[in-house]
Amino acid sequence: MESKKKRRKLSPANLEIMKAVWEKGEVTVNDVMEVINAKRKSPIRRSTIQVQMNRLEDYGWLEHTKKGRIYFYSAAAGKQKTRKEILDDIKNRVFGGSRAELIKCLIDDTNVTPEEIKELRALLKDK
Repeated sequence: MESKKKRRKLSPANLEIMKAVWEKGEVTVNDVMEVINAKRKSPIRRSTIQVQMNRLEDYGWLEHTKKGRIYFYSAAAGKQKTRKEILDDIKNRVFGGSRAELIKCLIDDTNVTPEEIKELRALLKDK
């Protein structure tokens, strides 16, 4: 399922579309429009979403199949792999490749709950 194309980085708008695709699985442009517009005060036009989805396909993020006259899109890159790629990019660009510095920043700059600390300890113990 992973595309062999060199994928461009996702813009915030592209990521919003990808989240809708990951949430629904196989989708039409109308499906994505419904998911995205349900979370917005001012709706995005169908044509805008269609253009962005075509670009995401060109960039290697989406694939489509045609059933009758309808195009169904699916993710060419999995959600977890994409998250890892984004975090690796941030880790390398912002934290000089240091996982520890990235994690320190996340912990220092947020209100980490006791439950999250317990979960993090369990993750570290498993590693």
